[in-house]
Amino acid sequence: MGMQPKIAITADAARLIAPDYLRSYKRAVERAGGDPVLVSGETEPARIEALLDEFDGLLLPGGADVDPAEYGGRDHPAVSKAARDLDSLELEAVRVAKRHDLPTLAICRGVQVMNVALGGTLWEDIGEQYEADNGLKLRHQQTPDHGRQDTTHPVDLQPESTVARTLGGRTLATNSMHHQALRRLAHDLVAVGKTRDGVIEAVEARTNHPFFVGVQWHPEDLVESDEPSRNLFLAFVAQAEKRAQRRAARR
Repeated sequence: MGMQPKIAITADAARLIAPDYLRSYKRAVERAGGDPVLVSGETEPARIEALLDEFDGLLLPGGADVDPAEYGGRDHPAVSKAARDLDSLELEAVRVAKRHDLPTLAICRGVQVMNVALGGTLWEDIGEQYEADNGLKLRHQQTPDHGRQDTTHPVDLQPESTVARTLGGRTLATNSMHHQALRRLAHDLVAVGKTRDGVIEAVEARTNHPFFVGVQWHPEDLVESDEPSRNLFLAFVAQAEKRAQRRAARR
């Protein structure tokens, strides 16, 4: 039996009192063998770095929108901004995790934060701004017509990517609950998964990193029924466990 790695899940301090807040993410991490801990409140870069030094993995969950000011975007009626301190915490957490090889899994808002933190931009609202080159119009917001556990469109993966190898296939059916998406991709990221309308749905680090992955769908809602989703969490926690062992050996 290996060590149980500690996984930091970034959280909005104002929402911590809600009993169900981020529960599906915590359950998915536990199911994969990790120990999830909600972290919030820090906004100073040095303190965020010190905080993450105590963890073996970082999970950036879904949530409200990144402030468009963070990527030179503009306000849009569809934009519902997250708390400012959450933006500060998560944007810096991504940079720390990238710098220190901290295994990182970013989901929905998380992948958008990942891109913005490293210099990329977002579509403020896909429905209004995004035109697919092939003319396809996909619905990326499946609720309320579908449940969160339903899969409503395929994502095609780059065959040799970490994500494809981890998920065990080149195409997978995913759920979809987002009105924003990655626009200009940060240089440090590679797009390794797209929907048929060309929207980027999976990214990973361009350079060598143990695990630095972002997905636009919600695998935490699919782990009960979907093997690729379980594989994603298992691979993330496995890399975190390796880090936990290295940290223990240094003590």
